[in-house]
Amino acid sequence: MKYKLNTFPFLGAILLAAILLFFRKPVSQLLDTALVTPLFSSFEGGVWPDLFFIFILLAALVWIAKEQSLKFLIKVVAFGWLVYLFQRTNTYWSFTKMTVLPELNYWDMVAISSLLIMPLYFLFHITGKKEEDKPKGNGFFEDNTVTNYEDDHFKRKIAATEIAGLIQGTDNIKSFAIGILGQYGSGKTSFLNLINLALKDTDVLKISFDPWSAANPEMIRREFFDLLSDKVAAVDLKTSSLIYSYGRKLASFDGRSASWFNWIGFLRNQGSVQSSGEYYQINRMLSATGRKVIVTIDDLDRLYPAEIIEVLKLIRNTANFSNVFYLVGYDREYVQSAIGTLNGSASDYLDKIFQLEIPLPKREEDDLLVTLKNSLKEMVSEAHYSVFENAMIPNGFRSRYEKAYSGILRQGRDVVRFLNNFKIAYKLIGEEVDFECLLLLELIKFRFPSIYDLIYTQSDSFLYESPVRSTHEQYYAPRLTKSKDFINHTDEISAFRTHLEKLELVDEDVSLLDGLFMTLFKGSQYYRPESKNSISYPLYFEIYFRYRLSQTDLSDKDYQAAKSADRMREYMQYCANNNLHKELMTRLMQEDTAKDRRRFEQVVRWIFSFGRTFVEKEGKFRFDFESFVDKISNYHGKITEKFYKKNPESYSEFIGHLLGSAMAPFLFENQLIYQLKKQGGDFVISASELTAHQLSYFTQLAESTWGLSEDVLWIYWGARQYYEVPVGSSGGYHEHWRFEPELVKRMKVYLVSKDPKEFLKFSIQREMQDRSLTSIYKHVMDMYDDPSEYRKLVAENPELREDVRTEYLDLFDKLAAKNFTEYVEMEFKSELHKPENP
Repeated sequence: MKYKLNTFPFLGAILLAAILLFFRKPVSQLLDTALVTPLFSSFEGGVWPDLFFIFILLAALVWIAKEQSLKFLIKVVAFGWLVYLFQRTNTYWSFTKMTVLPELNYWDMVAISSLLIMPLYFLFHITGKKEEDKPKGNGFFEDNTVTNYEDDHFKRKIAATEIAGLIQGTDNIKSFAIGILGQYGSGKTSFLNLINLALKDTDVLKISFDPWSAANPEMIRREFFDLLSDKVAAVDLKTSSLIYSYGRKLASFDGRSASWFNWIGFLRNQGSVQSSGEYYQINRMLSATGRKVIVTIDDLDRLYPAEIIEVLKLIRNTANFSNVFYLVGYDREYVQSAIGTLNGSASDYLDKIFQLEIPLPKREEDDLLVTLKNSLKEMVSEAHYSVFENAMIPNGFRSRYEKAYSGILRQGRDVVRFLNNFKIAYKLIGEEVDFECLLLLELIKFRFPSIYDLIYTQSDSFLYESPVRSTHEQYYAPRLTKSKDFINHTDEISAFRTHLEKLELVDEDVSLLDGLFMTLFKGSQYYRPESKNSISYPLYFEIYFRYRLSQTDLSDKDYQAAKSADRMREYMQYCANNNLHKELMTRLMQEDTAKDRRRFEQVVRWIFSFGRTFVEKEGKFRFDFESFVDKISNYHGKITEKFYKKNPESYSEFIGHLLGSAMAPFLFENQLIYQLKKQGGDFVISASELTAHQLSYFTQLAESTWGLSEDVLWIYWGARQYYEVPVGSSGGYHEHWRFEPELVKRMKVYLVSKDPKEFLKFSIQREMQDRSLTSIYKHVMDMYDDPSEYRKLVAENPELREDVRTEYLDLFDKLAAKNFTEYVEMEFKSELHKPENP
């Protein structure tokens, strides 16, 4: 904040001091009559009025300090103290003393308290500023033009400096117009700024004219000469006045000659305004100043056709002065087309207006990439930027994605617009999805929004879900179709590309989009996408397009946080409570266990722990036990050789501990053991040890309040022993099974002492085609050497209900009559009846 000594408040303060000094008594009498006597003649002091006065004074100080500007506060304090000092030393007045502070008068208190205004101002505003400060990179990126050499990322300074030097070295009799050619967003404005930066201010008069701010074409000429007059005033007032007068006359002339046909011939007319005396006088006076006038006109291609013609007329006719240079930025194709809409043919118009047209210097190959890198570094996490710099750039933008990069981000303005679009998506889901997939998908959305929508709405046409048995292994892969090239060589191309070719897109765009699409969905028969939150996985596909998590989505951010903070058990509980157990189990099963022993054991523990919850909620047959067996099986020593080479028994102990620490009702662990035994082969725990765990589970439950419940029976039914029976002399065999003998012994005891109703229900076998035909499973009958033992058990069990006993013995006797070799028809009315599955 700067003050000039010849302006207010200094002159005002001097004037006020002089009045107070030389007219002290009249001023005092005036204040006494107008202010003091009416307000304070009957004032009575006291403790409470003093305290109230102090409170009001402090409240006023706080309000003023918070609401007023620093300049205003300085003026108030300075003038207030000036008045106070003069009047305090004035013998004309006697000041009233305070009761609370008798050594001070009321006006002393006002003056002293005013000194607190400045500290309060800095306290409020500096503290407020700190609270309002925001970290860099939180907002959108601005599409700012280059205003200094440090921002010249495309290295166009050298060309701009050369042009500026040639301008200053040119002695032009008439105006010299230079066109800077470039497409929208290519950096024309920045290049014009660089030329102006290189021009020496002492030798030139710089003028920036914005014709697109004029209300209509007729106002363009008037506003131009008003601006030119204003700028020339700094050099020569007489010339400025003449230019102003000349411009107003031209504006009046325009009102009478608005028709296109009255001035379309300006390109050929040698008379008109240039024959006037004022024109030649201005021309001569501008030349005499010794300073070039540089008029910069940007964004000519933002104007309507009639406005473009008006600007061209200015350059070539009405303002065609000596020592004047016009620097005009435009897209030549657009301007030619605009002129053609009015005149029909415009092929040579620009050649007559501009002595020189300079295509915008091309950027270097990596310039846009550097801009993109610098901006991404500010807005994404270090880990994501590392992916971009170390993976996407070396393997993508400079090789596979090179066409995509140049085809989508073609200009510097494209980079800014893309980053602002990407920033929204990244802020919303950047930590939930794969960074590379998100960036590539957003590139498609930026340049081809309709194709972006197509990928989502018709994904079934372009992608297929890999036909694997388990959810965690499923992924989307591109549908491929056969195609023949020009020499009838059969090749596979994506269905996506075939669809694009029907949309009549140019070949470059088809190849560009197909390349990005195939990179997004790069799963194949031999390769699964490594990143488990990739767009290729059904668990996350939708999130990429809706930018938010639904109640049925698993947060990858929260999942990764739980992993790194060792809070997976808490996260498991959260997912179980919020019905996300299937999604969490999918992610757990996707975890890579090949990293090291610690990771392997950690993931296996998680699956064991959450597997119980999953089975409890979804049932035994919804968990992918086969895939889990693949994870923990020690085929050819693949696990012990990698993680337990020094002590292979440690792996057996690890799995044994997990099976031994199982919790009721043991359904997950029992089913896992069932799969391990059914698979056969050598596992790190022998079949007998696995059976020992099943026996333990069965015994614990049966001897507790569970009794012979359905869950206990599932453990028994899953405890099987597989054996082979030879077939003839061919060397072949059939695989059979029986209940584990150790569990059979226990079951015989429990069938005598406990209610066997659930066991009897399990034992009933129904014919597949006709459900009214029933039998008793052979495996149950094989538990006893003599079937009569089994019948006697049922007949004499005191815990069994009579209706159940009667129906079951009726079935038994019907089967016995057929020697247990055929099904018999039986309709159950007791609890033995099993309703058909809905």
